[in-house]
Amino acid sequence: MRSPSLDSGPIRSPRGAGNASRSANTSDRAHRRAIRTRLTVSGLCAVLLSVLLMWTPNMAPVWPVSTSPAAALASRALSTIDVTAVLTVLAALTVVALVRKLPYGIGVVIACVVGAEVTTALVRHLAASSTTATDLPSGQLVAVTALLGAASMVASATWRPMILGLGTVAALAVGVAQLVVGSVSPVGIVSALLITGVWWPACSVVMLFSPATAAREARNPFDTAALVAQRRMGRFR
Repeated sequence: MRSPSLDSGPIRSPRGAGNASRSANTSDRAHRRAIRTRLTVSGLCAVLLSVLLMWTPNMAPVWPVSTSPAAALASRALSTIDVTAVLTVLAALTVVALVRKLPYGIGVVIACVVGAEVTTALVRHLAASSTTATDLPSGQLVAVTALLGAASMVASATWRPMILGLGTVAALAVGVAQLVVGSVSPVGIVSALLITGVWWPACSVVMLFSPATAAREARNPFDTAALVAQRRMGRFR
């Protein structure tokens, strides 16, 4: 006699349940792999930044300061990237996160931009006595690349490729302008990119949880991301 199975008799397994389970497992593995990859990139950038800062004082060449007409034009363009401009774009990105109802969007935008800038200021302060000014990380380039990272995390899939493309062009333009002016050396450019490389992937890990959180808040508007974070913090105390 054939042994009974779930597909025979009064209890039947739902059609497609096995496929749904395999799809969920595959999605979970991809999610965990994405988290590991981004944290690895963030940690690797932090290590490379530390190595670069320790190696830089042993470098003899000093990046020359240019006084050519091109340098004057580049300096005028760089002067538009100030605190007011950065805060204006930061405010616009927080509005985008609010309109798109991204549970972690506002916090991630602020953390990515402010965290990168604070790290830049700290690195410049600690390394100022042993490193030339041109070899220190560029605050303007950090601001542009950090804003690019923040924008890519809160933008929709339709707009993200355009934002990444235009933002990359803007970052390259800022880097080239600073090299032309002579305010930053290639070492300062690389260290600035590494600082953004620490914060951008780390913050994007948080955004990986945003879709699930948004779905939960849609089911229960009172169960917000802040309340979930508070519950988890209380659980680990």
